Amino acid sequence: MKLAMAKKVKEKQEVKRNVEETLEKGKLSLVDMIMPDAYQETKDYIYLGPNKYARMHAISVYPHNVYVGILNEFFAELGNIDISTYIENIPNSQIIRTLTNKMTALQSNLILEEKNVSASNYGLRKAIADLDNLRESIQTNTDRMFVVQVIITIWGDSEQELKEKCSVFEDICSRKALKPRVLTFDQGGAFISSLPYKNIKHDDSIRNMTSGAIASFVPTGNTEMSHKSGIYLGNNVFTNSPIFFDNFIGPPEVTNPMMGIFGMAGAGKSVTMKLVASRGAASGEWVIILDPEQEYKDIVDHLGGQYIEIKAGSNIGINPFELEVESDGQLDIYAKISEIREMISLFCEKYRQMPLKGEEITSVEEIMKEMYTKRGITKDGDSLYEAKSEEVDGKFFMGKVKKEMPTLSELREELAKNPYTQDLAQTIKIITGDGSLAMFDGQTKVDLNKRIIGISFKHIGDDFMKFYAMVNILSWIWGKFSNWKYKDIKKRVIVDEGWLFAKYERSAAFLEEIARRGRKYKISLVIASQMINEFLGSDSGKAVIHQCATKLIMKQDPSVAKVVADFFDLSDKSADFLGSFTAGTGMLLTEQDQVVLKMNAFNFEWGYIKT
Repeated sequence: MKLAMAKKVKEKQEVKRNVEETLEKGKLSLVDMIMPDAYQETKDYIYLGPNKYARMHAISVYPHNVYVGILNEFFAELGNIDISTYIENIPNSQIIRTLTNKMTALQSNLILEEKNVSASNYGLRKAIADLDNLRESIQTNTDRMFVVQVIITIWGDSEQELKEKCSVFEDICSRKALKPRVLTFDQGGAFISSLPYKNIKHDDSIRNMTSGAIASFVPTGNTEMSHKSGIYLGNNVFTNSPIFFDNFIGPPEVTNPMMGIFGMAGAGKSVTMKLVASRGAASGEWVIILDPEQEYKDIVDHLGGQYIEIKAGSNIGINPFELEVESDGQLDIYAKISEIREMISLFCEKYRQMPLKGEEITSVEEIMKEMYTKRGITKDGDSLYEAKSEEVDGKFFMGKVKKEMPTLSELREELAKNPYTQDLAQTIKIITGDGSLAMFDGQTKVDLNKRIIGISFKHIGDDFMKFYAMVNILSWIWGKFSNWKYKDIKKRVIVDEGWLFAKYERSAAFLEEIARRGRKYKISLVIASQMINEFLGSDSGKAVIHQCATKLIMKQDPSVAKVVADFFDLSDKSADFLGSFTAGTGMLLTEQDQVVLKMNAFNFEWGYIKT
């Protein structure tokens, strides 16, 4: 009886154990998450499954001086690598005894050598001095000694790619006076040592370093930022390495070419934008600068560009009726008519407190269509041009030139003939002929081949005049720069004191349009402001800032540095930085990198970039 009961109990326990084992097998553990598909160790690499090959290296020799970011070039050039750094403190008493013994031995050798040889051994003297300085630093608690081991894992999708990347890795090490060693026949031990827990299976590459040296290997992020195709901005504050930045490089480094520059008055924003404009134009970019204070005239004139001053009653050579052929070879006449109709409606709302009415809207559209038709301009892109012959040295040349476009004066004349729009014709008189707002009444004379165009808003005092000018100019810029013919040309729209444009919802909307869609047409919006709150006051302004993949945060007033740091998700330490920057210093941020730089102008540039 007892044996039977014991057997039943044992069977129940067995069933329970099997169920528990089955349930345990069905659970997902951390090991399952990180376990590779395979593991095969060869003499000089490890195979971890399809397209996963790894080779372990240890740095066995270091240069006399190391610096923060010494390993960052590996990330920039090789991409998928891992760097594992093992650091352990050496007790002060132990290292002081060791340094004293070593120094005593060297001093004895020096004394004996100088007795037998008349010349001094300066190398030995330098070694003794270095040991003495190090011992003093440790005894006074200003430095400490550590042991460090750096293991670098190079990853490749195939054996061939792994071999090529390792060759590049060795070349970089040679430039930096680093000596790497492939851990042949110890790849497994090195791989385990590189994992993020203390299980050191390889310890033959441990070296002694001071706290200043090991700081160079602590993972603080990538402190370098440089693109082979970029323009020179300045130097890294911490490593003094040059920064060549390319807004147009694309993902993953920079997802779009938009850039925001923010800083208090005197922080160096205008100088920075002048350097970006001049160096960009010199590299082949087309640059248009919206200049509220006429600070950019010298640089535009110096570089052979075209500078336009907007003044009441003077034509600036930008015609809102200008058309461009679309990518499908057609002309979007109706979109242009709608754009001009909206502009006139805004004008009427300001000056007669009423936008265009039903009959006026219909008449304006019909008249504008007729104006294009009279010139033979239809939806066909070829209709925008006419044949022209020219005699040069007795020879005739035939070609196509763009037809003259309708003008606002012509529109007003036609409106005056229509009984439904005679009052409207009288209202818009101010934007035609010799009216104070007639700056856009005439044919376009801006030459984009000049590469750099400056447009001054300094002489516009009236608030609405400024708004009217901004809307028309931004509309013209977008129409020109987004044209398919120029899609392969890098183009910049530089807006200084951007808060002046962001305060008007309509002009802020145009900036948002450029910020959102400009990437497709290689347009970089570079906008600077000392009043970031003006951007945050409207949805369009916020969108412009958020669309800027690159941000340069320059000196901030200490009272607002924390607010700015919070808005850009920066650390408290970064907030302290922002309040202490000198002129020309800033924190350059992208989605991938963060670096503190000092803008650097050459001597020949100062003549035309001084504010």
